[in-house]
Amino acid sequence: MGRKDVFEILVDGTSGITPGDISGKCLIAGVCSKGEVGKIYYLGKRSDLTGLLGSGPLVDRLNDTFTNCGQDATVLAVPVSGSPAGYIGELKHGGTGPDASTSGLALGNADVVLKVTDAGAPGVGKIAISVDGGNLFGDPAVLPINRQVSIDGLGVTIVLVEGDLVKNDTYTCIVRAAIGPVSQIGPGPSVSAAGNVTRAAQVILQIIKSGIRNVGQYRLSTDGGDNYGPSMTIPIDGYIAVADTGVKITCPAEDAEYIGGTEYRFDLLAPVPSIASVIDALELPLEKVDPEFVHVCGPSDSVDWVALGSLADDLWNRHRPTFFTCESRLPRAGEDLDGWVSSLKSERAGVAHRFVAVCTAFGEITNRTGRSELRNAGGLLVGKLLSIPVMRDIGRVRDGAVSALSLPDKYTESMQLELETSGFITATTYATLEGTYFGTARTLAEITSDFQRLEVIRVVFKGLRLLRPQALKSLKGEAGDLLKGADAGGLAILRTDLTNALDTMVDAKPQELIAGIISFPPNQDVVNNGVAAETTFVGVPIIDKISIYANYTYAGSIYDPRLQDTA
Repeated sequence: MGRKDVFEILVDGTSGITPGDISGKCLIAGVCSKGEVGKIYYLGKRSDLTGLLGSGPLVDRLNDTFTNCGQDATVLAVPVSGSPAGYIGELKHGGTGPDASTSGLALGNADVVLKVTDAGAPGVGKIAISVDGGNLFGDPAVLPINRQVSIDGLGVTIVLVEGDLVKNDTYTCIVRAAIGPVSQIGPGPSVSAAGNVTRAAQVILQIIKSGIRNVGQYRLSTDGGDNYGPSMTIPIDGYIAVADTGVKITCPAEDAEYIGGTEYRFDLLAPVPSIASVIDALELPLEKVDPEFVHVCGPSDSVDWVALGSLADDLWNRHRPTFFTCESRLPRAGEDLDGWVSSLKSERAGVAHRFVAVCTAFGEITNRTGRSELRNAGGLLVGKLLSIPVMRDIGRVRDGAVSALSLPDKYTESMQLELETSGFITATTYATLEGTYFGTARTLAEITSDFQRLEVIRVVFKGLRLLRPQALKSLKGEAGDLLKGADAGGLAILRTDLTNALDTMVDAKPQELIAGIISFPPNQDVVNNGVAAETTFVGVPIIDKISIYANYTYAGSIYDPRLQDTA
């Protein structure tokens, strides 16, 4: 028998505190010019992003996020290694001859035209190549036996399939490197650009005072002319740094006069990560932190979506439900918005995952630094998700427009509808309202899935994260008299704990859940199979459509509803 005394025993777990809520916590991964790859940076609105991370897609999206995230948010950033951007556009075939495809890397800039000058089989038929859109062609040459035509200096090879060449057939494609071709508007000597690109930009070098080096003056814009830097003198060595893009403009003509009013324009493509580098950089951070969702900066495709879906499945299996958001590519040079929409719809075909969402919204975005540039609105989407409760639609009109985003002029309502129907996140406008609004927060789920909307994912994931810690309290506990069914001692305690967890969402202001219903199927073999608790999340409906029926009648007529009300 123990000692007779007064013993103090703490009874814990009765305060009503419910752990497990991580809503409003995001991890953003992307390429930047500074920072350690794979390291977690804990950031807030006052963080020195340039000092910590330099420039690049990650910094741009973080600025957009903080522009749109409201007063309270937790943002974690993870730098990812990237490679120089560049692309080979879709190969277009004009004529009736054999089809073709492209292979290789974009090592330069060209508007390629392959023209058949003489019909015939390989080794007989001849072709001519132009790299300036068909203005000038090289000398005709015999098509090689292997049907492969390499374009000198571009890293691009055109491969024709079986069949004889047909005279006057054409094969065209656009090739763009990270530093696009420099176009000149106005007289004077030409300039060139080179360097390792750190971020996207639409560069304009404008000569504002005629003169040679060390005399003439210029001003520079990196956002397509929306904002210009101060007036500067053309350096005596001819090198002009393009802000923080990692690129320098070379004015090679030492004694030639640069003419006032002349403009030099070119685009910079931001460095891009591979999906392997993204997953590698996220491995350790996702072991250390547990965000509500992960956003991946930069253009993505179906291969990336499948890989991120697999990572989401892995996190789910580790009891850490997490969804991923990523970004579509922008339209390429020579590609209109109709072609861009069709390309995205084709990319989406055959890919489905309920825990992955892709933002296609893009346009001119003005962030808190005052810079306005053309880019994907993924960062603004992150900010919106961080600023609203889990059950809320990202496009709720009452919350106001996404003021930082201006959609392209030729972007139409039908394009938006096509993309949204295909499962992408879009942006739209409404007649009589100013500004831009996000569309429905779609996921890449199958059309038969209940999880086609992000707010459903967010509600369920939050609920599951709240339920798990409460359920663990009953693990290894006594079930009680199972003949009493759900009223058995241990089961009753479990049901109370689970109900209390979901009640935090029901009682939230604003209400995140209409009800959370916990039930235990009867006649369970608890000893051998454990306990099965069925949970139903009764969600808050979203008003997606309003129809206003307008009737007209004369006062005092038999159709006057006021008379009917008093009858």
